[in-house]
Amino acid sequence: MKQICSQKVLVTAKYTVSKAIEIMHSAKRLNSQLFLSKDGITIQATGLSQLVAFFLTLKEGDSFLYIVEGADAESAMSLILPPEQPS
Repeated sequence: MKQICSQKVLVTAKYTVSKAIEIMHSAKRLNSQLFLSKDGITIQATGLSQLVAFFLTLKEGDSFLYIVEGADAESAMSLILPPEQPS
């Protein structure tokens, strides 16, 4: 059965291209799908150009959602959350 989990993430520093690459690789390893969403714009985290464009719209103090959909959504969410975010 599919699950959907989401977690709000507060932007505390600019996201770099290396961070986008790290998130993309993590998303590709999951058995679930990872999405990022802010202000009605939702992207799938498996495309580097989409991630970089998404991160360019963020500034310090903004927040966005990690959304994971799949049979192992809860465990996948714990793998991709930034360390400073509560799980």
